[in-house]
Amino acid sequence: MNIVKVRALLSSILLVVFIGVLVITIGVLYITKTGNPFLGMSKSELFNARNILGPIMNVLIIIHLALNWNLYKKELKVLFK
Repeated sequence: MNIVKVRALLSSILLVVFIGVLVITIGVLYITKTGNPFLGMSKSELFNARNILGPIMNVLIIIHLALNWNLYKKELKVLFK
């Protein structure tokens, strides 16, 4: 598979997982302030979902950085020039 396609696929999956974590975070904040369920889920259910999505997101970020390491080094050189 072409490296550009791999990067695009990885970025797309990472975006979907990020949106999931963002929705869960909003839900936890909502439940904490109101005490009402968020999208039919309790606080513990949201924490369980976060405990699944969080490590997945961390692994995807590490893979993303590994695939884009050379580009990242070039960006850092420009940043600290």
